[in-house]
Amino acid sequence: MGNRQPPTTNREASKDNSATVTASPPKAVPSVGNNNKGAISKPTKRGTGKKIIYSLNVTLRCTEDGSKREQELGLTWVPETVADLQDEIQDQFNIPVFDQKLKFGPTALSSKESIQSYSLRNGDSITVEYTSEADVAVMLETVVYLQKTLAFIESIEPQLILFPISTELQTSLRTEIDATQLDMFSNAFRSTKSPKRQIADSLLFINAGGLNLLQQLHSVILRLPFKVIPLQVQVLEFGMCQMLWTLSSNTETEAAVLKELKLDNIVRSLFRVTLVPNSTILPPPNPYTARLGDVPMQVVNNLIITSTGCLSCVLEYESPNIQIDLASNPKFLEQIEGALQSLPAAFRSSYLSAMCLLTSLAYNLDTHRYLCQPHVIQSIIRTWKNAEPTPENNATRVESIYLKYLAALLISMLCATRHSFSRQYLQINELLDQLLRDADAEELHKSERELGCVLNKYVPYLRVAYMPYNAKQSVQACGPDPRYRNLQMMCIEVNVLFFQVTLRGERERKRIVDQGLIDYVICLPSVLPDGSRAQQRAKDLVVMLGKEMHLQPPSLMTMARARLAVAHFGLDKVLKTPVQELLSEVC
Repeated sequence: MGNRQPPTTNREASKDNSATVTASPPKAVPSVGNNNKGAISKPTKRGTGKKIIYSLNVTLRCTEDGSKREQELGLTWVPETVADLQDEIQDQFNIPVFDQKLKFGPTALSSKESIQSYSLRNGDSITVEYTSEADVAVMLETVVYLQKTLAFIESIEPQLILFPISTELQTSLRTEIDATQLDMFSNAFRSTKSPKRQIADSLLFINAGGLNLLQQLHSVILRLPFKVIPLQVQVLEFGMCQMLWTLSSNTETEAAVLKELKLDNIVRSLFRVTLVPNSTILPPPNPYTARLGDVPMQVVNNLIITSTGCLSCVLEYESPNIQIDLASNPKFLEQIEGALQSLPAAFRSSYLSAMCLLTSLAYNLDTHRYLCQPHVIQSIIRTWKNAEPTPENNATRVESIYLKYLAALLISMLCATRHSFSRQYLQINELLDQLLRDADAEELHKSERELGCVLNKYVPYLRVAYMPYNAKQSVQACGPDPRYRNLQMMCIEVNVLFFQVTLRGERERKRIVDQGLIDYVICLPSVLPDGSRAQQRAKDLVVMLGKEMHLQPPSLMTMARARLAVAHFGLDKVLKTPVQELLSEVC
């Protein structure tokens, strides 16, 4: 659930102050704005106005859509290696070097070889196969911008970075840092492109050293006290978090991001502005001009959205120890509760982002004892209630629908495995019952797509349906009210609804097949109690999948595993343990 694509954040707060940025840096502050140390200075071999002396006829073939076009590659110099050709192809046709496959006739060209070794001459024809073009110029400009900004901040004398920041340094930061540039670059990652184009941009940015620079710049910005730095620098910080979120939400670049990402920096950004749960912050007529302390409310909202969004993506793949460290941190939970309870309802996106983060934490069973605390559950329930669109909060129907769905999913995952909040059973029962009565899987699927949610993990949702029978019965011990006894079945039904919503997408169906879990989805009608609403919903799910996929009956081995999971062990152990060992334990 964590891989929600970043929304385009509202920058009105930064625009409001743009007119005031006119002062020049005083002499007392070192002049470091023109420090281009480390900037990309790739030599341009094609001279301006020079005559073309070497050309090739190039057939560009896109494997993404099967398109093909003919182009001329004209050079004002004679290339020596295939790598030289690849650089020119990137510059002239916006095809990243790492995505190029060059062929001269039937022969594949290696970047390590010379042009002469393939007898490639002026006027010959080659073929270039690629996945997608990229915004090469914009991505490389972004890298240069990060280099210049990093060089400027690193050149500031350490003794100047004190609290409060001097007027001279504030003026220097205000004049030298242009956060609107980063906003433009950040939007370039998320503009209306095909997924392949976004992947090409992201990989090009990472290969050019952009991710490493982004991490370094984030680290040095965190040295500056957030409440007293100029608005442009505050906007710069959540812009960096947004770029990291975009990169980590891309399945093709997540491995590189996880290897390089400094997770503690994202957490520090989340803690930059302290939010106290249950504080009364009323939305004014114009919420973008409201202020929390010395920081505009819109900046607070955007910093929470981007930092929690990035964390929710990363925690899907990070070490379980990191998830436990965060869930067991009272300050962390308090900040998330503050985001759910303290910000005005007009800032609905921060609710959604914080809820995604809690859902990612709930994927790990060891975090449930921290998330099942009554005050955390109460925050989720309150968020559900606040999701109702009213004239005051201007919530869209899409956000309202999906926020309720997300809250119900999170609570159902927690409630199915732990029973430490019996005082809230009545509220939870009512919440889940309302969702299941009103839910429309097609509408939820459209909401999911419109909000840019990308789902990668399915075991946590299947786990609920495959809870051993004795665990399902334990809810009955909580009281005589029939709603207590029905609660576990509603938790299961909510998670079956998740698959009805998610598996309407072709990409998600392919992913669950690749993860080897599709057979366990098909087995759901046979393992759920006969006559239950959850079983009927599971049957409808299998019928829907049958129309979209060529389904084969599960193997006898899978069916045996499914039965062992629901009767004795649960899904997690069954997926990791050989059947023979499971049977020996039963016997």
